[in-house]
Amino acid sequence: MKKVFIQILKALGYFAVYFTAQNLVMMIAGFLVSMKYGAQIKETAASYEEYMAQAQQYINSYTGICLIVSAILVLLTYFIIEKVKKTSIIKETDVKKVSGKHIGLTVIAAVGGMFFLNFMLSILPIPSDLMGDLTSGMSKLSSYPLWQALLANALLVPVMEEVVFRGYLFSRLSKAMPEIAAALITSAIFGICHGGIVWAAWAFVFGMIICVFRMKTGSIIPGIIFHIIMNTFATLTSYIPVFDSMTKTVMIVLTIAGGILLAGSLAVTIAGKKTVLAEKNAEVTISSAKI
Repeated sequence: MKKVFIQILKALGYFAVYFTAQNLVMMIAGFLVSMKYGAQIKETAASYEEYMAQAQQYINSYTGICLIVSAILVLLTYFIIEKVKKTSIIKETDVKKVSGKHIGLTVIAAVGGMFFLNFMLSILPIPSDLMGDLTSGMSKLSSYPLWQALLANALLVPVMEEVVFRGYLFSRLSKAMPEIAAALITSAIFGICHGGIVWAAWAFVFGMIICVFRMKTGSIIPGIIFHIIMNTFATLTSYIPVFDSMTKTVMIVLTIAGGILLAGSLAVTIAGKKTVLAEKNAEVTISSAKI
């Protein structure tokens, strides 16, 4: 029981690093915006609510930079923690080699997920007030330069979130409880961290899909690949509205096709044997295990 408690505390500790860094960066951003634009906003804002709304618009314009800085800060903090412990992020978060088969299945799942998970939201009769949070979140993707969006949302954030959730949290919780329970809890936390009801539900499903590959391969590499592909798709379609003129029939066909690809790749992965690699061959090394 003591070991279980210790693993849960470790998971909470690593999550606290992520949570603190995210909020610290946003607090600093808010302070800097207030210092730079505060006087200007006061001159035009007729009320406190209007002042806060205008301030939020300025903060949103720096969202890309904030995401980049917070992702780097989280990873750098973990790097320092593991250095002090005389180990590495790579070892502690299970960055392990995976087979070409699992890489291929991950890519297929991501391609299917791009259409199924994203277009399904447009097809389901979700109340507009619930979709508001999702629409607002998606609109923020295009509120800053494309290069920032790609660097943040399509690269750094996916890597950082996989290190946090499927790396530190899942690996610690799975030592304290059955893997499926660890996957459910990790995915629930992942969903809650993404905000509104629709966002949270979407992110929960997203997280559970990644956990399937995490449990079968023992590595966070498939999750990173899946996450990068999905986020790249969402980012590009926010800036390049290639699907705006799509008919509902075409959208339904793509959703079904995506669902088949996603379900098929998951079925093959689940039916396959769980990968067990020797520790000396499992860790990805960079310059003699240095990162």
